Amino acid sequence: MPHNLTQADYDSEPVRYCSKCYSLKIKYEESVDMEYCDDCGSLDILEAPIEEWEAKYERRYNKRFAVKNNNPKDSYIFKMPIEKLKTKVFESPKWKEIIHAVYPSFPGGLSRADSVIMFFDNLVKHNKLDDLRLFLYNHINY
Repeated sequence: MPHNLTQADYDSEPVRYCSKCYSLKIKYEESVDMEYCDDCGSLDILEAPIEEWEAKYERRYNKRFAVKNNNPKDSYIFKMPIEKLKTKVFESPKWKEIIHAVYPSFPGGLSRADSVIMFFDNLVKHNKLDDLRLFLYNHINY
């Protein structure tokens, strides 16, 4: 999603879908200047608000197209390797807040690099990497 769009703006954009199978995999073939369904090949492409398309899809297939998964362990944050987590914390302008959220009495007066190294050393020693991941998941703008 582009940074200047809100979720409401993004959701208000209509979707293009196949009228035959309701697929969202619509392709454009430049050589014939036409759109087609990449799943079934139909040329009958419709446009509707996402909510309308979702309702049609659910009626036809008796299931939702996408089910929201609110399990933090399935998020990209929980799948991120330690080195990327380190970089994320180090590059965050709120790195001190992140560290103090997991370790409230973390010593001050250290450089950013030393703090992050010591922080991750403690996380691994105390088996608290998931505490950091959960904090980042809940405060995604960090």
